[in-house]
Amino acid sequence: MLQFTQLKENVNIIKEYMPLSKVEFCDISIGTKYMWRDEFRIDYAFIDDTLILKESSSGYQNAFYYPIGKNIEKALAEIENYCEKKGIPLLFCCIDNDRAVELSKRYPFSIVYNDRDFSDYIYDAEEFKSFSGKKYGGQRNHINKFKRQFPNFEFSVIKKEDLEDIDKFLSEYERNIDYSLWTQKQEEEKVRDYIEKSFNLNQLGALIRVDGKVVAISLGEVVNSTLIVHVEKGLKNYSGVYPTMANLFAKEFAKDGVKYINREEDCGDMGLRISKLQYHPIEVKQKNFIKAKSCFYKIKAPVFIKTERLSIEEILTSDGEDYCKLYLDDNLNKYWGYDYREDLKGEPNSEYFISFMQGLKEREAEYSLAVKKDGVMIGEVVMHGFDYLGNLEIGFRIERKNQKKGYAFESVSALIEYIEKNIKPKKIKAKCYLENLASKKLIEKLGFSMVNKDKTYYYFEKS
Repeated sequence: MLQFTQLKENVNIIKEYMPLSKVEFCDISIGTKYMWRDEFRIDYAFIDDTLILKESSSGYQNAFYYPIGKNIEKALAEIENYCEKKGIPLLFCCIDNDRAVELSKRYPFSIVYNDRDFSDYIYDAEEFKSFSGKKYGGQRNHINKFKRQFPNFEFSVIKKEDLEDIDKFLSEYERNIDYSLWTQKQEEEKVRDYIEKSFNLNQLGALIRVDGKVVAISLGEVVNSTLIVHVEKGLKNYSGVYPTMANLFAKEFAKDGVKYINREEDCGDMGLRISKLQYHPIEVKQKNFIKAKSCFYKIKAPVFIKTERLSIEEILTSDGEDYCKLYLDDNLNKYWGYDYREDLKGEPNSEYFISFMQGLKEREAEYSLAVKKDGVMIGEVVMHGFDYLGNLEIGFRIERKNQKKGYAFESVSALIEYIEKNIKPKKIKAKCYLENLASKKLIEKLGFSMVNKDKTYYYFEKS
């Protein structure tokens, strides 16, 4: 099973994987991972030259990023196995639309959702550097006004000797901020640290001075063909400093194959949203969550299936004694594949087995149904092994005195018909012990094909 380590200040340990990501969001960058490492906890693991990231925050827990690296298929399988072993939902975060389509095909019963507040604003780099054309008239006017009012301004790349002046700038900047947004306040607390560490993190930074005083700063990084702007701040009394910085920062760093500029989210700040839209993004790139579900939720209780001689229906408390007899018959259950003694706490009685069955149903692990003849429970059919890929497995047992009368075939045929009509899984699976030739013959008669065998079982599937 995957072994995760928390990502802290050592973010450079995953740096080489960032350019390999197919999902190009600001979240897939060293700067973002460093700045927000406390609020958005990241755990990482490596498998076959592939990086797996798992994120937890106040809003969700254990959400996986799309794997980054050479072996995506194996990484996804390991994520699925990890969630199954841990008993946690399979949840993906920060998924672009292309990967959302891909994962939705893999997980056919998945739910896809997103929050507009956390969509990234993507701009054409060449347009941003030139601000040419009618639609950028406002930006050009603001820049020209700034240049007329402060003709002696200086733009330069940030150096370590600038840190003291930047600290003074931040103090003045913060005195004029209304901390109405949680994210804004959190960001201000982190910017100083990020700037100080930016040299070790190989981040890009620039500032604007007027009469020697720092009046604006901007920091970011290039990932693949995108310049990501993590921080951009200016003093409000220097009118036009924001578009001036945005334009000059792009000119300085959006080159050598950079085609796009990512100016990150607006976090629900309507003023910031208006501002970002005024720069005319070519895309507001939504970040999807994908919650993979099994087909269990397609079962609509109460289930009732009628055949010529039998009924297949919910197991009731009143069926407790008959249900208990099924479990306590060791000769019947030698091929069942589960010994109740593994989980038994206390004495085996009807209340225990009914409660155990209901617990499995509540966990969406198994759905058991009674096979009844003339209103009396004579056996059980179960749906279990629900996986994220859209498959399920069936099992069956008929009490010994009612075997060899065709009840197993009749009840399981009816269950399969119900499954195919109402649940529509990708595959229905079954298995039986190698020694259980009667079950093997019945499963094949039901239309299943044997797909594998090991030292214990034959394995069957029905598409």
